[in-house]
Amino acid sequence: MLRYTSRMQLRVNTYIDGDSFVHTCDARVKVLLLCAYTATVFWVETWVGQCLLAGLCLVLALSARVPLGRMLAMGIPVYMMAVLTVLFASINTQVGFVLGCFYGARMILLVLGSFIVVLTTTSTALTDALRSFVSPLRALHVPADDIAMVFSMAIRFIPLMAQEVCAIHDAQFSRGASFHRGGLWRRVSAWPPVFIPLFVGMFRRADKLSVAMDARCYGARGGRRTSLRDYRMTIASGVVLALGLGLLAAIAFLF
Repeated sequence: MLRYTSRMQLRVNTYIDGDSFVHTCDARVKVLLLCAYTATVFWVETWVGQCLLAGLCLVLALSARVPLGRMLAMGIPVYMMAVLTVLFASINTQVGFVLGCFYGARMILLVLGSFIVVLTTTSTALTDALRSFVSPLRALHVPADDIAMVFSMAIRFIPLMAQEVCAIHDAQFSRGASFHRGGLWRRVSAWPPVFIPLFVGMFRRADKLSVAMDARCYGARGGRRTSLRDYRMTIASGVVLALGLGLLAAIAFLF
């Protein structure tokens, strides 16, 4: 009797529960600091500045007790892109190799910073943060609540899509698809039978979701939506925001 074991496993639950100051910090503060961190990564032009940003990510990850192995494993696709960047940049000169390494490190720092936010913040908190950011646009008749709803559904579709990828991959692998055997072209050609039913299934799921929302009269009533929790900026979160922005500004302008 043949025994089949799945060879593709994805972690679909990104949030790691915890009680550290990184977890308890206001989601709006973390999103703002992530935007400032992204700008700082692009602003810094020295290796010293990049090392300081990498050290900052390491300190935050250790403070939040985030498993470093899991966080680093999530960025494997980005590492491959960074390697390709180095290879293409180093075709001409040695200077191109150094620049390629610098830009590859910049890509990795961007992803690691976003991982810290995602691993320490629930999708609900991120959605509420987005709703808070776009709420002033109500004065301009911008559907802020609908924008937040779309963002929330997009976040919730990510684990469903990951599960679909695993299920279709395992089904095609059981039928003899060569995901791990043969040359590069044979392995690449084995993936279209995975992505085609994946996209078809996602469109069907989206159609069912729209029918369900329409059946529940979503958007039929006007007025402002209410929330179960009233999120207010605390003094501690304000201090964290000020210190974080100050530290990133110092790194950006000194290095």
